[in-house]
Amino acid sequence: MKNIAVIGAGIVGICSAYFLKKSGFNVTLIDREDPGTMTSFGHACSFADYANVPVNYPGLIWDIPKMLLRKDGPLAVDFFYILKNLPWALSFLKNCKKEKVDEIASSLTNLLKHSQLSYDEIFKDIDVQEYISDEENLYLFDTKKSFEDYEYANIIRKNNRVKVRNLTKNEVKELEPNIADVYYAGQVFTGSRHTTNPLAISTKIFEKFLEIGGIYIKQNVKNIFQNENSIELFLEDKKINFDKVIISAGAWSNQIANMLGDKFPLDTERGYHILFETNEKLINRPVAWSESGFYLIQIHNGIRAAGTVEIAGLTKPSNKKRLEMIERQSRKVLPQLGDIKSTWMGRRPTLPDSLPIIGKSKQNNNVIYAFGHQHVGWTLGAVTGKIIDSLSKDQVPNIDITAYSPSRF
Repeated sequence: MKNIAVIGAGIVGICSAYFLKKSGFNVTLIDREDPGTMTSFGHACSFADYANVPVNYPGLIWDIPKMLLRKDGPLAVDFFYILKNLPWALSFLKNCKKEKVDEIASSLTNLLKHSQLSYDEIFKDIDVQEYISDEENLYLFDTKKSFEDYEYANIIRKNNRVKVRNLTKNEVKELEPNIADVYYAGQVFTGSRHTTNPLAISTKIFEKFLEIGGIYIKQNVKNIFQNENSIELFLEDKKINFDKVIISAGAWSNQIANMLGDKFPLDTERGYHILFETNEKLINRPVAWSESGFYLIQIHNGIRAAGTVEIAGLTKPSNKKRLEMIERQSRKVLPQLGDIKSTWMGRRPTLPDSLPIIGKSKQNNNVIYAFGHQHVGWTLGAVTGKIIDSLSKDQVPNIDITAYSPSRF
């Protein structure tokens, strides 16, 4: 059986390694960090199979100035970074045209509708029920205007048969009585679920991978050399030959792709979270706050406030103002929050059309890419792993992956 390396041990890499090993491949998972501890750790905990509305949307270019002027808004931008990466920004804005947004939404839906079934296939083998809640996700609108402005998203979801349910203020209060009286209305994403401990789920899948014979190497990939029929990986203290390599290293994937002669317009949306202490059950489900673009989620060790978008690249230090904003707005929505236990910043791998890259390299059919999942990497981990398994067998996946092709750039 062929030897396959999976580079990157976030949820996409872990799920890919799991499915590949289940299919009988000899699989080595490689990462310089512990599995599931990077971007897959700190997100908003939702299996967001409803999240087919891209960050690109019609009219965004006109909304950006007022979003940036709001001190409690969902978006922050490092202008010097944007000026240095202007082609990416312009490409992102080109994908905000209505016809393009509709196309992106349809392509996202194509993946998302398979996401829950793919995870359930793993969860039949791995018991993670204690870490999953079926309480549906709630989105709160701060004003009547924000509720009305969101109609474009409602239309996109309706056109793609994604079910949502609008709630009056009183209906929201019945669901979540501890939320402060600061909202206008709400919306529930029908059938959604979330995790109360994403790291525990990642770890359980990883441990099963090891149990069935998978190998893990905690080292950095220094270089890649392509032989005629194999690929040689140069690690920190060794080199190993593989028949195929999967690159699923999130926001760092382009650095590895460059070693192979591929280059992608990959950037990062930095997201933040704050973990608050609490000794009581305050909320039952993830609660999104439209004014500032983050979720509040009661997890195993407190209440996490996670989200927002900052465009500032991979290397800039954490932005204290973002964390201060999240704390301020979190306490506005849920005044009962306790002291801050910890803070975190992660890097979402983002392409200018809000779609991931899933497919074989233009340079080498034995290299397969799986990265760029933006805000839905956690949601799409299992279904991406299923696709990677099919591609590694040189089979056509049962999902049309044309829209995610590496060749589109």
